[in-house]
Amino acid sequence: MSLRWRLALSLLSFSFLVPGCHDGGPPPPAPQVSNLDGGTDPVTGEIRYLALGDSISQGKGSPDFATAAFPARLADRWRANGCKVLLKNLGVPHYTAAMVIAHEVPEIVPFKPTLITLQVGSNDLATKVPLDTYRAQLRTILDAAKKSGARVIVLGQNEWWRSPDGAGYGGTQRTRDAFDAVLAEEAKATGAELVDLRLLYRQQADRKQWAEDGLHPTVAAYDEMAAELARVLPLSCRR
Repeated sequence: MSLRWRLALSLLSFSFLVPGCHDGGPPPPAPQVSNLDGGTDPVTGEIRYLALGDSISQGKGSPDFATAAFPARLADRWRANGCKVLLKNLGVPHYTAAMVIAHEVPEIVPFKPTLITLQVGSNDLATKVPLDTYRAQLRTILDAAKKSGARVIVLGQNEWWRSPDGAGYGGTQRTRDAFDAVLAEEAKATGAELVDLRLLYRQQADRKQWAEDGLHPTVAAYDEMAAELARVLPLSCRR
């Protein structure tokens, strides 16, 4: 076990969980509304939104990825506030951070995003990618995202191990939190913003908001994610 793995775990007070349960401790608070600027084109006010990630970004578990995925729902909320939004959602099921680097990062420069969301980690955890490797790959993704000039938002993992089919993937709250700790550290190091949705994820798992595939969120859960992100990121699109 690497030193960084031990240090990450030492920061956590959670115990390992049996499948389908959480530790019973208090959930983290809801994220505060951001007071930071950025995310829109400074000349036109347009939002060019690029979503990087895996099946959660894609919207797997919903009947229509183009309309039900959380990036699509988030874009719709900004449009309802008068924003012009161009969305490109690159989320693909089973993608690890390495796959995001190989297949999604090259799309950053040609798209010229003003805002990027990154959601990745559950497949790295499930396939036993070492934390040090995950850290280095995150840094590569976040460096490329920040270099584009976009506002970069990172999201942690939901409580997928509590889903009906999640137990077979080997995740627990403790291992999820270890990966999320690395995500938070790398976001801070690169100047990205972490929007901590763990309270919402806990509530959704408690309500058993799982799609028919037994692993992914329901359409309602994706919409709740979008609603919370829109609350935390109230972008102004005035020119």
